[in-house]
Amino acid sequence: MILNSTEPNFPEVKIDICIAPEDLKIFADPNLMGQVLLNLMKNAFYALRGREDAHITLSAEHGPTGKVLIRVRANGPGIPPEIMNEIFVPFFTTKEEGSGIGLSVSRQIMRMHGGNLKVSSIEGKETVFTIII
Repeated sequence: MILNSTEPNFPEVKIDICIAPEDLKIFADPNLMGQVLLNLMKNAFYALRGREDAHITLSAEHGPTGKVLIRVRANGPGIPPEIMNEIFVPFFTTKEEGSGIGLSVSRQIMRMHGGNLKVSSIEGKETVFTIII
């Protein structure tokens, strides 16, 4: 699937969605989960600005412990190691127009559901946010 954002200066982005099994179910507030996914997707789109081969993969599967893992993977510039520990801190942002609450709120939502939100990043290659629920 190819999506264009309605936001100015955002690229055309190829999005792959992989859910296994197809009837995978999670038990969570759909509005709050939607907010978490929206925050992660908006951040991914933002990170992909100016990239010609912009690509996001959204995947969901059962993890080894039986919890569901939902991943948002983007082939953007990655997160510099020196700020990796700061990105979940309320009001921390690297965006001029950002408020810095999206990731901290998203992590709190996941913790309220008995889950978590984690990140891994390889500078210059990709960033992966993993929702564990």
